[in-house]
Amino acid sequence: MKEINALDLRRKFGEIMDEVRYRKEPFVVKKNGRAVIVLIDFESYRAAQEHLRDEAFIEEYTDERIKEFLEADKWDPAVYKAVRKKLGR
Repeated sequence: MKEINALDLRRKFGEIMDEVRYRKEPFVVKKNGRAVIVLIDFESYRAAQEHLRDEAFIEEYTDERIKEFLEADKWDPAVYKAVRKKLGR
């Protein structure tokens, strides 16, 4: 990941945008020596958003909700126990 200060980014915006877009090279933009933003290509951004949505979706499954699913499916108690063991619960 490359770094650039905000002033240089303003001067070279088109060049940096092309590097981010076509070479998939992210840039950390610094202001007064501190990282303030990251420039990434749109596909990488979209993939990161999908990953976050997937993680949030998985976290919504509490033990109580899993129990409801298993009861609704009327799983055999041995299968239920095996699934809970695999999930580490």
